[in-house]
Amino acid sequence: MQVRYVRSLSSGFRSRSATKSATSKPQPSSSSSSTSLCLSELDEDFMLSSLKLKQLSDSGDSADGVFKHISSIFHAGKSAKKPGSGEIDGAKEFERVQNLSWLSSISQNNILLQRKEQSHKKKQKFVFEVSQEIRFQKLVEVSAKMLGPETTLDLFGKLGRKPVSKGYNALVEMCIDKARGTDDEGIAVELGKVFNLFKSMRKQGLELEDQTYRPLLLYIIDMRMVEEFQFFYVIIKEENPSSVARLGYYEMLLWLRVNNEEKIQSICNYIAENDSEDMSVIRENVLLALCESERTEEILKLLEIIDIKDLSSVESVAMVFQALGRLLLEPVAEKFLFHLKNSDHEANNITNFIACYVVSIPNLLVEDVKKKFKDLHHRLEVSPSSSSYEKIILHSCALHKVNVALDIVNEMCEAGLTLSTDVLHSMLQICDDTSEYNLYLCSNALISSVHMIWPLCLSSRS
Repeated sequence: MQVRYVRSLSSGFRSRSATKSATSKPQPSSSSSSTSLCLSELDEDFMLSSLKLKQLSDSGDSADGVFKHISSIFHAGKSAKKPGSGEIDGAKEFERVQNLSWLSSISQNNILLQRKEQSHKKKQKFVFEVSQEIRFQKLVEVSAKMLGPETTLDLFGKLGRKPVSKGYNALVEMCIDKARGTDDEGIAVELGKVFNLFKSMRKQGLELEDQTYRPLLLYIIDMRMVEEFQFFYVIIKEENPSSVARLGYYEMLLWLRVNNEEKIQSICNYIAENDSEDMSVIRENVLLALCESERTEEILKLLEIIDIKDLSSVESVAMVFQALGRLLLEPVAEKFLFHLKNSDHEANNITNFIACYVVSIPNLLVEDVKKKFKDLHHRLEVSPSSSSYEKIILHSCALHKVNVALDIVNEMCEAGLTLSTDVLHSMLQICDDTSEYNLYLCSNALISSVHMIWPLCLSSRS
């Protein structure tokens, strides 16, 4: 099943995008142009050539009714009143009044009270703005469910309140969720809606970020839609040239999904042979995509040319250790752990990497997971942290090994570490589900380390 796109929609978007790039965006450098060569060459003739988009039916009275309802929410006389918008700088205000002749008659308590009132007003304003944004987002979502994303944008445009990036993210996710439950023709309609949402974002001057296009690309990859992926790849890259490296992650996921061996090897060879400075980010994204697969050979090949301590985030490093555990690459995992330790990497991160590694090892008994966790800490001469202990606890709870989880909690308490409320609630739930509630009550260390434990226990049983 392949869904195709009409050329007329693409031409309008691409021409306006080109104008935007000429006026407001710098042209990508030659180096960035070269890095994009690792991605597939695209046939320009296929761009939006044959996707059949269905026009939305006239929403008529429904749209008018919703418009009136939304207007009443924004403009009703009894709507919440916003606190004063004027920003008050407490320090400057204090300096100003300090010079007034009557200041000497004001007690220090009154001055402190004034500053507290000013702080309270600022807090009120912040809470008001946050709550208004949350309500607006919910209103956008409800309207989109009733009328569809495009009609919703028109309505809020008339009100002068078009959504920001978060609103568009929600609308894109709605389209993708609907596409998953429909036929080929319905998929074409929903992808067309996403395309139009991207156009609206461009008109508002909003950039296409990963949070917006991620649900779309993951859906297209899951459905093995190669041409559709290539089309949206071009759109996203033209709107946000800095997204090329991240798009490399999604492209590798695509070729892994369709098992295109030629493309997989082509990308791996290209990034291995090119050692330019901006290639490091592309390498990292391709590595992360491979870490979600069973491609041991390709992962090891990239890890030979990538210094794990140079990855951009601890989340990326954690993904690598999860893959090493899943693929049973213990010698490689230990080598990288010692490398990070000798590089003076933060000890708290190292203990979390150990936890990510051991819980990812398949078919390993929980007791053996705990043992390997402790052995690696002993060999590396680092102490477990609360967060790494909690990963082992949650892993034990997921396998309904409450007794092991309780043993770990006791160790935490003996080490003077605290247990987070979320993990505590997870343990309560598992104890209840497995009818091992007494194990929880019998753990004296746990009871003594967590305040209000008994009311929580009673609550979980009710």
